[in-house]
Amino acid sequence: MADKNILLVEPGYKNKYPPLGLMKIAQYHGPRGKRDHVRFVKGEEESATEKGWDRVYVTTLFSFEFARIAKSIDFAVSAANGHKDKVFVGGIAASLMHDRFLSESRWRGVRFIKGLLSAAPAASLQLDDFSEELYSDDHSGTPIEDLIPDYSILDQISYKYPVRDAYFTYASRGCIRKCSFCGVPKLEGDQRDATSISGVVRGVDALYGAKKDLTLMDNNVVASPRFKEIIAEIRDLGFVPGAKLNRGRTPVQRRVDFNQGVDARILCKDKMFLRELSTICLKPLRIAFDHIGLKKPYEQAIRFAHEFGLTELSNYMLYNFHDSPAEET
Repeated sequence: MADKNILLVEPGYKNKYPPLGLMKIAQYHGPRGKRDHVRFVKGEEESATEKGWDRVYVTTLFSFEFARIAKSIDFAVSAANGHKDKVFVGGIAASLMHDRFLSESRWRGVRFIKGLLSAAPAASLQLDDFSEELYSDDHSGTPIEDLIPDYSILDQISYKYPVRDAYFTYASRGCIRKCSFCGVPKLEGDQRDATSISGVVRGVDALYGAKKDLTLMDNNVVASPRFKEIIAEIRDLGFVPGAKLNRGRTPVQRRVDFNQGVDARILCKDKMFLRELSTICLKPLRIAFDHIGLKKPYEQAIRFAHEFGLTELSNYMLYNFHDSPAEET
């Protein structure tokens, strides 16, 4: 059933990182998967409406971009020639605002996917085998969430993501916390291990060449029971302080970024955490400061970081939930 036409749509907002979910969907449908024809567009590319699409996927990111997302969903329905059952919408906003999307009568029939594509493809995509939907019989395939991202689709658009020369992956998913302001429990659930970092890195190297950086999108990596093993694996991959990637005549500096931040409440309990983090080329160290009650743990974590030479910091601070900016001064 190969040779189907698959359209991937990212709304036209500015964003720092490429759409990891669409990159994995591209792997599922592409030449190493179902061998379909995959096209990726950012925004509403009118030339895409000139082709008949067997399926259209739309990713969503921030909830405050609802207007831009809505524009892309309307475009996707148009690109599918009004066949809403061929349109699939997923990602952060679609998960956190699931009922809001479902309430739009003009999108009735569009598949809004909540959470991760971590089950077999037919189940994750809510495919109806009775209706003989495309790949609705795929009940045993590798979950799309576990596939190697397809970097080749990024060459199909002119938009350049500020962070793109990196391995994008997870060492863990979910979080031990249940903070009421946070969407992670709804998106990912409880803390658990993810697929092997080394497996993703080797897979990307083999298919798309070596990347300069390692961007880990864990929500609370220091809460993982395997924390020391995770750091050891990163070291074994060569991401140690001063590491460089040889590209031509000029080696480039490598870095590791836990881009969702780390938990000061855990860091302050044991110097081990900052000692371990100092053994990789971490830049910057991101520490969450969610409310004024975390001031002491946060300050202690900063002291430990300084002790082990981690001096490049980027700190997440949450305002207007319980605290105001004035309380942090």
